[in-house]
Amino acid sequence: MSTKSRGYIADHVTSKPRDLARPRGQISHVRKRRRSEQDSAEWRKEKAAHISALLKRGQDISREEIRSLAMTEGGLLSNEYRKVLWLQYLGVDEKTCVTECDITEFRDYTQVCLDVHRCNSRIKTGTLSQQILAIKNRLRNVIIKSLAEAPNQHYYQGYHDVSLTMLYVLGERRAAALMSCLCRAHLASHIRENLDETSQQMKLIVPLVSQKSVELADFILQSEAGTMFSLSWIITWFAYVVNSEDTIYRLYDVFITSPPLMPVYLSAAIVLYRKHRILEVECELSSVHQVLHNLPQHLPFDLLIKNAVELLDEFPPEIIKTLPIKQHQIMLQVPRFGYLDWSRNWGGKLLEYANTPAGIAISSSFLVGFAAFALSVYSGRFQM
Repeated sequence: MSTKSRGYIADHVTSKPRDLARPRGQISHVRKRRRSEQDSAEWRKEKAAHISALLKRGQDISREEIRSLAMTEGGLLSNEYRKVLWLQYLGVDEKTCVTECDITEFRDYTQVCLDVHRCNSRIKTGTLSQQILAIKNRLRNVIIKSLAEAPNQHYYQGYHDVSLTMLYVLGERRAAALMSCLCRAHLASHIRENLDETSQQMKLIVPLVSQKSVELADFILQSEAGTMFSLSWIITWFAYVVNSEDTIYRLYDVFITSPPLMPVYLSAAIVLYRKHRILEVECELSSVHQVLHNLPQHLPFDLLIKNAVELLDEFPPEIIKTLPIKQHQIMLQVPRFGYLDWSRNWGGKLLEYANTPAGIAISSSFLVGFAAFALSVYSGRFQM
């Protein structure tokens, strides 16, 4: 292989020497001179030629090599390559079929049908109605067949977005097999009876952010916005919030070839990249939540992937929970009424909350209701 054709391999995102040379606590936003469009096109052409040569060789490509290809610019480049490399990376045989079952007996059959029926936004404009119906039927089959094998696996809203991506790339049979594999690893925390484990993963975003920007982490915590903005990002692997199918496929290259928490690292990288935009808004719940939740459609995802991998290298999953973070411990969401910090001095915090507009409204409603109840009881005694 020529020196020129190895250019993209030399640019591997997990290069250790450059990571060690960079001062701790910083994420580089430009690692080298940006390629021109012509240079980038040439570089991708060379990368495509390299992948084609590997596939024609007829030998299994190592997981490390597949991951290197997935992490560098453009990812695996095309769905023709993904059809082979996604399955190969996860060890799924192309001939593997999930067990046939009566899909109507699936416990969440009705909810699956409702979600599938509503997934029109990701179907290409101009698709004939008969083709749309066929896509939805195949999607329903992928979802139910991939989940029906294990009674402890539960469907969640958002699973259909991941399944639809797999269907588009792999076709029904292989998509069901791959989704079944992901349920045992990458998606395992989301298919529990509830999303408690997913919620705990979302809470890791602010600790990760705090390692690079204490100011930004404190701002988010002070606003009490929490991390609910990232729920759809994490459980759908960004398929619900990204409009470009090509970008979705690019992100899935990364998620499939990375640890299950990679969507959390990418979420933290996005928040850090948008630091200045976030700090521009008023430090209060609704404003901060809105700017965090509304994901721009033209983010530099190749750069963000690099930054996310740097976070992963520096703070791997096994040490995230031990990070020294400047935050008020765990923020517990109180439905409809904001957030309370129950980690310490809960009595004092409750009194502080009682002095907020929401707390005053709740207290007033309680007192009025109690007074009305006492008056009715008192009046009843004398009427007798």
